[in-house]
Amino acid sequence: MNETHTLPPHTVIGIADGMHAARVEARRIIEESKGDLVAEQDMLLSRLAEAGLVSAEEREFLLRIFKVGHEASRDKGDVPRAFFEARRMHAQLAASGKASPVALLVASATVGAFDVEADEEGTPTVVVYKFSYGPHLTAIGAGIGALIGGAAGGILGGEIGGFIGGIIDSKKDDKKK
Repeated sequence: MNETHTLPPHTVIGIADGMHAARVEARRIIEESKGDLVAEQDMLLSRLAEAGLVSAEEREFLLRIFKVGHEASRDKGDVPRAFFEARRMHAQLAASGKASPVALLVASATVGAFDVEADEEGTPTVVVYKFSYGPHLTAIGAGIGALIGGAAGGILGGEIGGFIGGIIDSKKDDKKK
């Protein structure tokens, strides 16, 4: 009964502490990136790589797929082409059989920034959010989740972050066709 159990500090962190940590980290990254969304995503992916949740190769791949969506959201981007390119890249990652679950989540969230809608005649149109919260919140959620509960926490945190990001995206009308 006198055994001493040593738990890492992150195993006893509370929900409010985790939320505060996420806000502090998000604020730091936003300030450091000075509004550059690609730099922001790069920093988030670096945190995931440092935590061992994605490999260095996956980090580079995830940054490339993010850039595809980001460039499409700009004024002269080819949204349908970017949508199919992002889907192809995600499928390539999934089919590799070697991708980490967190890498698959982040790639999926990037593809989730695109949406296929029907116009008044029922013709499908691909749209993309000019800034999608999905990929960012997936990466932040995975990073904070990993601190709290290791790899399993990272997966759950990424899923929750992506889900919340998707809700935020669907509530704003900031899309490009």
